Amino acid sequence: MYKVGGKIVNKNGKVCEIIAIEEKDYGAGLKTYYVLQPCFSSNESMKIFVPAEQEDGLREVMTKKQIKNLLSKIESIDTIWYANPKVRKTEFKELYSSGDPIEIFRLIKSFEKKKVEFKDEKKSLSFTDESFLKEIKRNIYNEIAVSLNKPIEEVEVMIDSKIKFN
Repeated sequence: MYKVGGKIVNKNGKVCEIIAIEEKDYGAGLKTYYVLQPCFSSNESMKIFVPAEQEDGLREVMTKKQIKNLLSKIESIDTIWYANPKVRKTEFKELYSSGDPIEIFRLIKSFEKKKVEFKDEKKSLSFTDESFLKEIKRNIYNEIAVSLNKPIEEVEVMIDSKIKFN
């Protein structure tokens, strides 16, 4: 069980702080809920209620040691690509929802590599691919920023320098 004040990543990849653990009855009987507040939301009153019985959809933010280990592996992570956009969307969303930072960086590297290849062909990523890339980068960079207590811009520069396909 997580504790109040802890920082976690929810099933959607958002970094949140546990601001309370409460007993609530939303029509299915009294249950325990984690009350989460997103760390990077412009709406400070936003709260997310996650049943404690579904805590397997949550994970603690990475530690500094885990991030250091992850950053040391980024350059050696292989990329993947599916030419069929429907297959790509399904497979990439499945990898992302695993919550595994290595897989998340595999996706980021794959999109970034494809962007470079497309640039040479005078093409660009589809709107769907570009939107998904922005979302996953924002979420994992936010997690790293919270864990390292660094500004997001510094994290972007640090990671982008490790993902180069020029």
